[in-house]
Amino acid sequence: MTMEMLLLHDGITDVWADEGFPAASLRSDEEVRDAYERLGRRRPVVWIVPDDSQLVALAESGRLLESNHRLLLLDETPSVRKDLLHLLFRVVVAPGKGVSLLPPDELREVLASDERVDLFVAGVVDPAAEVAMLYRGNLAPVVVPFAWFRRRDPSPKPSFRDFQITDYGQSVRFGKYEASTDAILYAHDADYRRRAKARRLQQDDSIGACIHRLRLAKGVARDDVPGVSEKQIARIERGEIGKVRAKTLAAIAARLGVEAAEISSY
Repeated sequence: MTMEMLLLHDGITDVWADEGFPAASLRSDEEVRDAYERLGRRRPVVWIVPDDSQLVALAESGRLLESNHRLLLLDETPSVRKDLLHLLFRVVVAPGKGVSLLPPDELREVLASDERVDLFVAGVVDPAAEVAMLYRGNLAPVVVPFAWFRRRDPSPKPSFRDFQITDYGQSVRFGKYEASTDAILYAHDADYRRRAKARRLQQDDSIGACIHRLRLAKGVARDDVPGVSEKQIARIERGEIGKVRAKTLAAIAARLGVEAAEISSY
């Protein structure tokens, strides 16, 4: 799905615009109102805004539309004003109250990337509900239960009170525990899996490569497959074993939680 980005000018976003950031620039209240009324009905529109006071013109206009406008604020906003912004925008992402936002330099690079939809720019955890809500570069949310991270037999264990989006949106960190964005999206987004599968078909589709991808997605170490040595797993993944014995394949599949016949689909 195509996505349009709008950049309101003030401070850091002036620098972004000067460096050729791929977004339409809005510099006046009139341009803000016009863009809000014209766009966002058929496809998502991401607004990148340094200060929510620049959006006062929208609130005063009284035009609360049902639209696909999505707002990324670069600075904190009072909770009362955030409630108002939720009337104007389908999604509102802003720093503060446990929200992790990429640093400005990393954020700019991710948003300018053609791969932004497959990278995370922000997130927040809800300890009571035991979920993490992660926002992609198009501000579409992905909700991941804490249980999913725990099921991966992690070492060290995730500390959900210490949360951060890292590595230019390619990783999610909970304390010393890290999970890749690829693994999260692969497990929770069917469209992402289809795109990933299409890419794989153009790349290596050997049984070893499939085992390698599935093992990483499941967070299983090479030395953590009962009945199969770490060295043997490594040789299989490198393609040094031409035909994997059925007993070995069954042991690997059992540890990874799939049927042996399913492995080649990963």
